[in-house]
Amino acid sequence: MANISFNPALMTGAQNTFLVDTQGYIQGITLQDPTSRLWLESGKVASTVSQPVWGGMGVAIDTADAAVDDNRNGSSIALASTTQINGFTVFDQAINMIQTPGNNVPTSVAGMSVAFYRFGTKARVPLPIAAGTLSDFESVNSATPLYWDTENLCLTTTSSTTTVALPASVSLFSINAANSKTVSYNATSGAVSWLIGQPCAVIVL
Repeated sequence: MANISFNPALMTGAQNTFLVDTQGYIQGITLQDPTSRLWLESGKVASTVSQPVWGGMGVAIDTADAAVDDNRNGSSIALASTTQINGFTVFDQAINMIQTPGNNVPTSVAGMSVAFYRFGTKARVPLPIAAGTLSDFESVNSATPLYWDTENLCLTTTSSTTTVALPASVSLFSINAANSKTVSYNATSGAVSWLIGQPCAVIVL
């Protein structure tokens, strides 16, 4: 009987396998909840949207054009403006989103569908916060007024010419200082990529 040689492959532990701190969030991926998940909706990105859409973006939700599809494809989803915001997009069940070379974030464009939660659903959505404002989210009441920056696409506690106020019913759930993933968008190149080790806030819609 012939011998079978046995040369085991060298196995090594991956870097940072045994991290002590594993707490962190991913922008646009909701915290699991058996109740709020039933309110997940899908809509079609409006033709007026000229940039990619990803999870964790403030949006305005309109009824669809009855002459086109009679709402069979869901609501019409546009990006939030300084006067209108109705909810936030999410990556939940977003199997239709695409990834292109150079972009490691799933995105949708005009005409494609995108998942979202409306205000009032109590979904807990992680969102990026404005640069340098982490202290504004620390040790504050959960009912602190919040704003969505429509230009920088982030959450803030300060009103400005580029922000829109979130409903008073929206509350601050938790924050993570520097261990979350948020999305970075380069308007010049169109590249959409993940940023690792970023601050993030979770709000209750």
